[in-house]
Amino acid sequence: MGKARRMWAVGGLAGLAAVGAAACEPADGLGSSAVSVTTDQLATHALKQDGVAVQWLSCSAQSGKAEATVDCVGRTDDQRKISVKGKVTEQLDDLCVRGRLTATVGSRQVFSVQGLGNCDRRNTPTS
Repeated sequence: MGKARRMWAVGGLAGLAAVGAAACEPADGLGSSAVSVTTDQLATHALKQDGVAVQWLSCSAQSGKAEATVDCVGRTDDQRKISVKGKVTEQLDDLCVRGRLTATVGSRQVFSVQGLGNCDRRNTPTS
């Protein structure tokens, strides 16, 4: 009997945790967690494509209904500072972020773009 109660308690806590996590993201706007993770991955890829030896990059985002303000910091392999800043107005799964983003390494601007990733492709289910 005690084991069954523990299982119900664990299941209930897991359900509450999932509801709590979902409550943190706006239903009708951009989710800060998803925007920060997607921007981190896509900015890292874009920087590497431009020849930057990215050691690490970490992004955060503050979301509103129409846009999210993104601020990323990081370092190159030779310890130069990386900064990616801007506004994201749309996120398409983990494929693309649209908005205005600027990346700087040291004192050099690496890119200033209106989107990162493949904004023309979406994940479509196959039948």
